[in-house]
Amino acid sequence: MNFLPTALAALALLLAAPTLPQSGGDKPPRPPAAPEKPASVEQILGAWRLTDFESPTIRREKRDEVGYLLVTDSFLSFECHMGWLDDAGRRQGSTFFSGTHEYELRADSVLVMTQLIGATVDPNGSTPVFEPTGRKRGYKVKFDGAKLVLTRESDGQTFKFERLGPSGGGLDFYGRRKAPAKPEAPPKDGEKQ
Repeated sequence: MNFLPTALAALALLLAAPTLPQSGGDKPPRPPAAPEKPASVEQILGAWRLTDFESPTIRREKRDEVGYLLVTDSFLSFECHMGWLDDAGRRQGSTFFSGTHEYELRADSVLVMTQLIGATVDPNGSTPVFEPTGRKRGYKVKFDGAKLVLTRESDGQTFKFERLGPSGGGLDFYGRRKAPAKPEAPPKDGEKQ
């Protein structure tokens, strides 16, 4: 019996066979990550409270900000107040911006806002400046868990919001604790209920 033809046939079969992952050290390849699902209008509807603001141009040190975003099916309003404190805790400066916009949420998760009315403070921080109607701004919409994240395309300013849900009577619109409701007095004898 000739051993050489049998050995060559076995070697050819081994070389042609698909490779299988070995147990232990090698792991099967991971499937590619699913593309990020685009944001939907239903996800952004409602009332949101600003929780964080980052800007490449606005000083962060000793800054405090409060803001609210209200989103309906075609319109939104956003108001933000910012202030800075000195070392003694006194107000050193402040600014605000406020506006109502019509918006469109594109398939690439960019919120294109068209200004209807808006105002801010001049660079000296002393006089309100009314913004022009029709001004457009684009924000990339992303969700970080339950937080809504809007990043302005023009300069990278990032706004993070948490949804304001039904407060169960415990919080007002601004997030302040409401005073407990006073119990109704029982009817006096002879009064109708």
